[in-house]
Amino acid sequence: MKKLSLAVMVSSVLLGGCATDNSANLITTGNSAPQVQNVLAERAGIQRGQLANGMNYIVAENEQSGERVSLQLIVHAGSLDEDDDQQGIAHLVEHMAFNGTKDFPANEIIEHQESLGMVFGRDVNAMTEYNTTSYFLHLPNNSEQMLDEAFHMLSQQAFAIEFNNEELEKERPVVEEEWRSGRHMMARLGQENRKILLAGSRHGEREPIGDMELVRHVDASRIKAFWETWYHPNNMTLVVVGKTNKAAVEAKLNHYFAPIPSAELPQRSSTKVPLSKQLKLAVIEDPEITTEVVSVSFRGEQASPNTLGTLQQELLNDLAMAMFTKRMTESYQVESDYISRMVAASQPLATGYNNNRIIAILQDRQYRQAYSELFANVSAFKAHGFSEADLAVAKANIVQRYRQMAEAQQNSSNSRLLMALFSQLRTHEPLVDPNAKFVATQQLINQFSLTQVNQYFSNMLSSRAPVAIVQVNPEHAELLPTESEVTQLWQHALANPPAVDNQNKAQKSLFDKVPEPARYTSYQQHGDTHVWTFANGASVWFVPSDETENQLMLKWQGNGGTEHLAKTEQRAAQLSAQNLGLFGYGGLTATEMSAANAGNQMRQSAFITQDEHIIFGSTDMHSLETWMQNLNKRITAPQIDDTIWASRQLIIERGIDNRNVSPDGIFNQAIDNIRYKDNPMTLQLTKEELKHISSQDMLNAWKKIFTGAADHQLVVVGDAKPEQVIDMAARYIGHLPAGESYTEIVLPKVTEGHHQVRIEAGSEPVALTSVLFNVPMPFSDDANNKAGLVSRIISTRLREQLREASGGVYSLRFGIRLERERQQASGMLSYSHQPGRGDELKLQADEVIAKALAEGITPQELTQIKQQHKSALAPEMITDRQRLTWLTDNAKYNKFESKRDAYLDWLDQVTVAELNAFAKAVLEKPNTIDARLLPETI
Repeated sequence: MKKLSLAVMVSSVLLGGCATDNSANLITTGNSAPQVQNVLAERAGIQRGQLANGMNYIVAENEQSGERVSLQLIVHAGSLDEDDDQQGIAHLVEHMAFNGTKDFPANEIIEHQESLGMVFGRDVNAMTEYNTTSYFLHLPNNSEQMLDEAFHMLSQQAFAIEFNNEELEKERPVVEEEWRSGRHMMARLGQENRKILLAGSRHGEREPIGDMELVRHVDASRIKAFWETWYHPNNMTLVVVGKTNKAAVEAKLNHYFAPIPSAELPQRSSTKVPLSKQLKLAVIEDPEITTEVVSVSFRGEQASPNTLGTLQQELLNDLAMAMFTKRMTESYQVESDYISRMVAASQPLATGYNNNRIIAILQDRQYRQAYSELFANVSAFKAHGFSEADLAVAKANIVQRYRQMAEAQQNSSNSRLLMALFSQLRTHEPLVDPNAKFVATQQLINQFSLTQVNQYFSNMLSSRAPVAIVQVNPEHAELLPTESEVTQLWQHALANPPAVDNQNKAQKSLFDKVPEPARYTSYQQHGDTHVWTFANGASVWFVPSDETENQLMLKWQGNGGTEHLAKTEQRAAQLSAQNLGLFGYGGLTATEMSAANAGNQMRQSAFITQDEHIIFGSTDMHSLETWMQNLNKRITAPQIDDTIWASRQLIIERGIDNRNVSPDGIFNQAIDNIRYKDNPMTLQLTKEELKHISSQDMLNAWKKIFTGAADHQLVVVGDAKPEQVIDMAARYIGHLPAGESYTEIVLPKVTEGHHQVRIEAGSEPVALTSVLFNVPMPFSDDANNKAGLVSRIISTRLREQLREASGGVYSLRFGIRLERERQQASGMLSYSHQPGRGDELKLQADEVIAKALAEGITPQELTQIKQQHKSALAPEMITDRQRLTWLTDNAKYNKFESKRDAYLDWLDQVTVAELNAFAKAVLEKPNTIDARLLPETI
C-alpha cells in the first residue's frame, strides 16, 4: 500500500492553495514581528458536494478497508436546538428512528441490518450531541445491493419516522435507562462541573440526555415537531468512507435524498459562553464523594486552528500547560500536608472555547490551606516562569503527539477515518489535514522562545478570571471558605509569589552507549510470523501489519505469578507491578525518566497475575529503541525510594477506605469475597496487608518474578520491518540474563454452589443485576469458539426481550468464556435497571435462557451469526489488537497456526446440535452468584 512520508508534504499540504485576503490576519507573539496567518490545507483525499436541495456530502475513498463502505448521516441539530419544553427530544428522535419507519415498522430496521451481516452497536448505531444527531452504518461490502440498502435505511431514518405511540411508550424507559446508566458518581460530578463552567449558556442548560421528567411524559407531537423542524436535507451532511467514489455516492443520493425538498430552518439560539471577569467560587456536594478535590479553571476563547496564526495560539497554550503539568508532577511525587497530587490539562469547553484546569486532590479537609497552596503554585510560575529544560521536554512531547495523531489517520480503517471527520464536523471545526497540522507544528514550535511561553502563561492567567470549584461530601460543607475568602487567597498569592527552582539540570539517559546486538541462535518464518531465539532462552515473535502507520504493540511475557511465590511474598509482588515505576529504574528517578523519554511514544505497564508476568505497551518506529531500553532497565535495574513509597501507601490506604464506602466498591467486594475465596490474590488489598509491605519487600518480589529471560517471549505486531525489530531486540533483549523459568500451573477454581447477594447502598435511583456462573470444563479451542457463538445468540435474544420488548434496560452484557488457567467455563449476565423492576426483568432473562435451552438455537440464528463473524474476520477488518492476541497465544505455546483460518474452518463445520449441547452443559446447572445492587433504603 502506498505511503507518503510526512516530511514530503510540507509544500503540498501545509498551506491552502487558494488566494485569501490576509490584510486582517496578522498576529504578534512576544517580541516577534507580525506573521501572515496562512490557511492550513484541508484534509487530503476528500471530495465535497452538494445536492440541489442543499444536502452536503463528503466522500473519502479508502482502500485500507477492502471492499467495505462506512456511512454517517449527520443532522446538524442536537440538544442546543431544543425549545424549553423539548429538552431530551433530539435524543428521543434518534431512538425513535430505530423504532419504526414507513418501510421498517417497529424494530424491523435493526433486524434487517443484522440480517445483512451487521451487528447492532458495532456496525449500526446513532448518537445525539449538543450540535448534531447522527446515524452510522459500517457495511460489510460495497455491492450495489448493499449500497442501496444503506441509503434506503438512512433515508428512512431521516425522512420517514412513524412516531408510533406504542413504540414510543416502550422506548421512553429505554432512554431513561440510558440516563440511569450515567448516574454514577463520576458522571454526576462531570455534569455538575460542566454546568458551572458553562453557566449562562445553552451548553450548560441542554444536556443531550435531556430532562427525564419531560422525557417520561412529553407528547409525541412535540417529539415529531423537533423532527419536522430540523430533519431536512439542507440541514444534513452525509459522510461516506471506503471503497467507493463520488459518482457512485451521488447516484445513490440522487435516488434516495435528492427528491426531498429543502425547508427554511429556524434561527438558531446563541451558544456564546459568558466569561466572568472576576473569581467565582462554586461548590459541588455529593454524599458519595470520598476523595475531595479543589480546582481552578481558566476559561477563554480559543479558535480551532485552521491557520498558522490560530495554530500558533494553540501551541503556546499547549506548551504552557504542559510545562506547568510537568512541574506539578515533579513537585507532588510526595504529597504535601494538604495536597496529595496536582494535575493540569487544557481541554475543549465548547466550540470556540477552551479551559485550562488545575486540579488538586486533597489529603484531608483543609480546604483553605489547599486553595492557598494551589494558588501559590500558579502564582509562582506566573511570576517567575519555567526553565529551558521544561520547554525542551514540552516541545518534544507536543511534536510527538501531533505526529502520532497525523500518522494514526494514514492508511486507516473506515471507522477511524469516519470518526475523525465527524469529530471535526460535530463542533464546526475546519477540516484541517492532520498532516498539515503536524508539519506546521514542527515548523512553529521551534520558533518559540522561553520568554514567549512564559509571557503567554502570565498573560493567560491575568486575562482569564478563575472559576474555583470544590467537590466535597455534604458532611464537610460547613468547613468551606467563602467566595470572598477564596478571592483574598488568590489575590494574596498573586501579590506574594514564592520562588521556583529553574536550574537546568543535565539530562540523563538510560544507556551511555548503544549495546552491540546479541546473536540469535535460530530464526524461523511461518507465513507472516517471524521468530528469533537467543541463547538466553528468550524469543521474539513478530507479525508485520500496516493497520496504523509506524505504530507497534508489544508484550513481554513469561510464566511466573503470585501463585509461584510464598504466601508472604504475593501481595508485595502485586504491589511491585503497580508501584515500582514510581521510583524510576536504571539509576534514573521517575522525573529523570520522563525527561529521558521526552518526544517518544512510551506506553509501558507491568502486570503480575496469579500465573504470569507481563510488560505490555505500545510505541512507534520513531520510539522503538527508547521502548526497548525502558523494558531492559525495568527488568534488570528496578529501584526503590522509601520516601515516595511512604507517601504512596497513604494514598493507597485512602483508596481502600473509599472503596469500602462506595456503592460499587461494596457491591463488587461482596461478589468477589464469594467468588474468589480460594484465590485470595484476586481479592482487594486490605490496609493490614498494606501496612506490612515495605519497598524492599516489593523489590525482592519483583526480582523473583522477573527473574530472567529464559522461556520468555517478546511479542511484537505493527508497522515495521523484521530487520528493524530484531536489531532492537538483539541489543536490549538478547543480552538479558537467562535466570530461571517457571512452569505453567492450574489455578484454583472459582467458588461453586449457589449464592445470593443483596446490597443496598447509594442514593441514586439505580439498580444493577449481575449473575455470575461457572461450571468445570476442560479448555479447548472448540469449546471456547462455541462459547463465543452461544454468547452472541443469547445476548441478542436478551436484548430483544429486555430492551426492545420490555423497555427495561438500555444495554446489557452477556458472555461465556473458557478459562484455560482454571479449566472452567464462566460467564456473566449484567444490566442496570429501575430498582422496582428487578424481579420482573430477572424473570424475563431466566425465561429467555430457559427457552434457548428447551427449544435450542435455530439454524437461522446460526447462519446469521456465521455471516456476522465471517464479515468481522475479513482480512481488512483484523486489528493489531487481534493480531497481538493471536500471536501471544502462539508464542506462549510455541505454535505456528493461523488463528483466523483455523477459526473460519471451524465455523464452517460447527452445527446447531453442537451449540445446543454446549449451551446445556454450561447453562442448565451452573454454579451461580445472583447479585443485586439497590439504592439505600431510607
